[in-house]
Amino acid sequence: MIEYEWLHLNRDAREKGKVKEVLHPDFKEFGKSGKVYDKTDISDIKLDGDEYEIHEFLEYSLSDDCKLCTYTLYSITKNSVTNRSSIWKYYEDDWKLLFHQGTEKAI
Repeated sequence: MIEYEWLHLNRDAREKGKVKEVLHPDFKEFGKSGKVYDKTDISDIKLDGDEYEIHEFLEYSLSDDCKLCTYTLYSITKNSVTNRSSIWKYYEDDWKLLFHQGTEKAI
């Protein structure tokens, strides 16, 4: 599942529209700013060029076709940290991102 998370965070994948391929039709995201996004908004979200590291990645099986992933995302570039959570749903023969949230973490 971590490979799917990296795709969601990849600036080139967003700019080329590839990230939409892994989004569930009912996708929703609560951004770290508090703004709420859906699948149609994703191509308009410009990711920065930060270098990231994922730490403390955990995957929980909620059911046979649903997983919860949690992790801490470190921006090496900005020296910032966010807690992340995602719900992935198996849909049309692949894992699709149903929900994502990022919350700033005090350092």
